[in-house]
Amino acid sequence: MTFRLGVDIGGTFTDLSLLDDSSGAVHTHKVPSTPKSPSDAVAVGVQQLVERLGATAADVASFVHGTTIGLNAVLERRGAKVALVVAGGNRDLLELARLQKPNQFDLRSAVPEPLVPRRRVVELPVRIDRNGRVIAAASAGDLHRCAEAIQRMDVESVAVCLLNAYANPGHEQAVRDALAKLLPGTLVSCSTELWPETREYERGVVAALNAYVQPIMSRYVSALKTDAARIGLKTKLYLTRSNGGVMSAESAAHVPVHTLLSGPAAGVVGATFVARAAGVLEAVTCDIGGTSADVSIIRDGEPVHSMDAGIGDFPIVMPAVDVFAVGAGGGSIARFDALGLLKLGPQSAGAVPGPASYGKGGTQPTTTDAYLVCGFLDPDRFLGGTMKLRRDLAEQALKPVATRLGMDLPSAAEAVLALGTSNMSTSLLPMLTKRGIDPRDYTLIPYGGAGATHACLLAEDLGMTRILVPPSPGTLCALGAMIADLKADYIRSTRLRLAEVTDELLRDTFSDLERQARAWLDGERADVQKIDLVFSADMRYVGQAFHIEVALPGGVDRLGADRLAREFQAAYAALYGAAQPNGVIETVNMRARITGKRGTFRLRTLAKAPQANPDPVGQRRIRYAGAFHEAKVYRRDDLLSGHRLEGPAIVEQFDTTTVVAPGFRGEVDDLGVLMITRIQ
Repeated sequence: MTFRLGVDIGGTFTDLSLLDDSSGAVHTHKVPSTPKSPSDAVAVGVQQLVERLGATAADVASFVHGTTIGLNAVLERRGAKVALVVAGGNRDLLELARLQKPNQFDLRSAVPEPLVPRRRVVELPVRIDRNGRVIAAASAGDLHRCAEAIQRMDVESVAVCLLNAYANPGHEQAVRDALAKLLPGTLVSCSTELWPETREYERGVVAALNAYVQPIMSRYVSALKTDAARIGLKTKLYLTRSNGGVMSAESAAHVPVHTLLSGPAAGVVGATFVARAAGVLEAVTCDIGGTSADVSIIRDGEPVHSMDAGIGDFPIVMPAVDVFAVGAGGGSIARFDALGLLKLGPQSAGAVPGPASYGKGGTQPTTTDAYLVCGFLDPDRFLGGTMKLRRDLAEQALKPVATRLGMDLPSAAEAVLALGTSNMSTSLLPMLTKRGIDPRDYTLIPYGGAGATHACLLAEDLGMTRILVPPSPGTLCALGAMIADLKADYIRSTRLRLAEVTDELLRDTFSDLERQARAWLDGERADVQKIDLVFSADMRYVGQAFHIEVALPGGVDRLGADRLAREFQAAYAALYGAAQPNGVIETVNMRARITGKRGTFRLRTLAKAPQANPDPVGQRRIRYAGAFHEAKVYRRDDLLSGHRLEGPAIVEQFDTTTVVAPGFRGEVDDLGVLMITRIQ
């Protein structure tokens, strides 16, 4: 037997998805996360899953997993102690930022604290001009004094970001190498190695973020390797990255800034895979886990990428799957603020102690407790019956909310769910509107432990009429990790008017980017079936503040300034309705993306149902839209192709519970996808 394994470590549960290469069957599993030592949950989950199948960990031929370890370290400000090395006169690089407050209309809004305080910023007397010419180089004495200053700071890692280094990466990297020798045992991150793009502040943030999470990620990768060896895993370990691809664990430990959106990106990859199989090309994905709801968009069958994503208070200019997080999840805590208004989140009960109904010491009311009181969850069949929920503890936690609102317990629970829905929709609508999306024209793809449970509530609030529930929504992020390809992006900043761009310059630039990309893929030592290289250029009219990315299909030999102009004019007209035929065009960046295709699989086809209406296994009273309803209960494993469910209905499976609300109808297709349609 040989298997492909995907793992996603969440704040509450660690999800596993295992593909049997011989049969094409996908097996799933969930175990509680272990926040103090995340790799422990991975080891336990893998052992339990392979033993269930009569196999061993040695039968796993591929292991990829997504993680939010770096992301959580940044959001919670618990990363490493970092020093930053900059060019002379640029000590305030991170504090000046873009001279903007988070909320320009709030006079009291505070500027976020930089990751590296000014007292730990060291200046080197170096200077590089905008063309990459070294005006002043660091002497041996300068480097020694810099290293001595850093030693006195007692830091774990160092970030290096020099002015105009994108035009001459070699100089900055030489400083990095010198400091690594002078500071043995200290990790050194170099901005141009991570992302050599113009915009010094953003490049400095990338370097600082990498240094901030690198010690944590290095320790995690080391622990993961140890635990993997302990349970008998022999395959090479890979981690998902923010752009939806994967990279080796060794690379992730070296450049962890590329993994900050690792977990959410894997989920979008999995959602895209299932959506394509079901013939859905335009969708809004919503991953509702224990802590947050992560939303993304699928257009023309591909995940939408962003060049200006944000991690907490900090911009990330590297390409990433466009994911927007809302602080509303199954573990979100309901509370009253100073004005007596009911609030939900962003605080979460997490895995420890968890919601009150888990019976692990949690006493505060959460979304999961509200699901239970509303009848959405079966307390005896949570996680397939492997974990029992305590309805009495959920009611006890919600009682103060009900008392203060003057409601009975079911009404108070429904109020908590309504607040969670409102939190999601009010955050989502501006994000969708900004991207020109009317949610009524898109299909909602819910996943994560609570996605399918909350889907009808969210769809009604957004005016959406179609919901696609994947076969295993609770472990879809793990599935996405399992099938993701190797992928990396490379950039070269070239701020030139198009008249100054020669064919030779284009060929040399893109050839160099291709060389870097292929060297990286070779170094990952992965088994890939096909290699794709895609080139693009960031371009704009002279005088514009923002550029657009223009795809350049075809090989390097076919590139030329005339073709760049044609492609840009066409892309600009498609985006804005009209181009400027006589406008002066300039290039900003040249880009290359390499993808090493690992091979995918086909979802298994279900047998045809002998009758349209499946037989329920029970009935349960649920609270929905201010009234009680008798909902038929079905097992997801019993549903066949062509089965139809009239809401209200409950569909239970190991990794989640799907609520088909009153006024909705569900139908199962050949691949086991449950398509829910609003009929009222």
